Amino acid sequence: MAADIQFPESRGRRGFGLRRASEIHTEKSWKEFTGMAELILPRNVKDFPKLEQLKLFEVGDPIAIKFGYGAGELPTEFIGYTNMEADGKIVAIVAEDELRDAITAGQDAILVLDQTPFYAEMGGQIADQGVIFAGDAKFAVLDVQKNKGGKFMHYGKLVSGSLAVGDTVTASIDAARRKAIMRAHSATHLLDYALRTVLGDHAHQAGSLVEPDRLRYDFTHFSAVTADELVKISRLVSELVLDGMSVETKEMPIAEAKKLGAIALFGEKYGDVVRVVNMGGKSIELCGGTHVDNTAKVGPFRITSESSVASGVRRIEAVTGEAFLNLVDEMNMRLVRAAELLKTTPMELINKAQSSMNEIRELHQTIEKMKDKLFAGDVDSLLFSAKDVNGLKVVTASRENTDANDLRKLGDFLRDKNPNTVAALGAVNGEKVTLLAVCGKNAVARGIKAGDIIKNIAPIVGGKGGGKPDSAMGGGTNALKLDDALAAVDDYVAANVKD
Repeated sequence: MAADIQFPESRGRRGFGLRRASEIHTEKSWKEFTGMAELILPRNVKDFPKLEQLKLFEVGDPIAIKFGYGAGELPTEFIGYTNMEADGKIVAIVAEDELRDAITAGQDAILVLDQTPFYAEMGGQIADQGVIFAGDAKFAVLDVQKNKGGKFMHYGKLVSGSLAVGDTVTASIDAARRKAIMRAHSATHLLDYALRTVLGDHAHQAGSLVEPDRLRYDFTHFSAVTADELVKISRLVSELVLDGMSVETKEMPIAEAKKLGAIALFGEKYGDVVRVVNMGGKSIELCGGTHVDNTAKVGPFRITSESSVASGVRRIEAVTGEAFLNLVDEMNMRLVRAAELLKTTPMELINKAQSSMNEIRELHQTIEKMKDKLFAGDVDSLLFSAKDVNGLKVVTASRENTDANDLRKLGDFLRDKNPNTVAALGAVNGEKVTLLAVCGKNAVARGIKAGDIIKNIAPIVGGKGGGKPDSAMGGGTNALKLDDALAAVDDYVAANVKD
């Protein structure tokens, strides 16, 4: 398998062509080259699409050593559990898809430090943001990824000054943003506990995303979570927050963690020694993320949605902290605005809304009664002008801006008024044509059925339809042909009526 992999072939001190792995003779060389490949290429290259084209440098090359290969193979030390700002040394710089000794203002780059307080995106928790600075140099960090070699890759842009490999810098994360992420991550653990408590132990994590004061949590469950269950889950999380439980983190052998009942989170890979996050003995999970030191610091919690993402997998989204406060402020503003529109106070809004609904219902009933009176008069007029076709009263008429319900009601009046009635009505709303046919019981007995009439005339207006013998509906899109469709009814009845 190794013989199929290609590695750099020397073309001098700096550059390489390609040669097959089988030409690398010593075990030491093989390890050095494979280690170099893992070191240079980060886990996530989507933001730097050409990064995979980075050149590999030969063993012992000064730039390779500066990058942390050879003399400095140790991974970046993460000190962000206890520090939000710390000094570190630049061990490598990548800019414009090349390893660099230095960068100047305006350049996008990746910085690698020997130690950092910046959390790299892992386990569903997004990366920290902040600045790395020294003197007048300021590097804005927008993302942090951890490669397979354990190097933390700080993606960002040098806003001012210049930075070089070997410089001692101060790495400072956005503390407010980190605290918001910590609130959401700790809330995620409490939510996991609440889900298993309310729904059952089958509710296992199937994915998560932790952002500042926002979380998304996927879990296994066989049906939609009911409104009552959501209330219980949210209430339990809030109670755990109010309990003010101490959050303890401790590294221990994985066997000892399992004895404590620690739960392994989705997508995580664990070594022999693991980090256990214990929230008051209730939620005990293996986790490398950042958390508050007391559940009370999670603050207010609210579930904002519950949905399906796949068969047997549900998703809950929730907010904490400032995102919760922003949501409440927005809801309050809408409440006040609704009260203003109804000319009442927020406290009386429900009563006012109910009163308004009652008034609207009464007005609607009054309108329907007036329509019935109008339809009754319209029926007499239509039947008076109906054509007699072998003893059947054939009525055809069109109406503008009449909806299907009103058209059906008018048809019912016509059918019930005279058992010999055959009526075809049409209405145009915009570019849509609605057709209705009704037949009295005597007309149906003589072989004239409403469904057959619609099937015969609907194609004329570019549509289709059907229905029962005494009532059928159809539609089309060619309003200009409505008169032709209605005119065809007389001929259809004359041709198909039985004596």
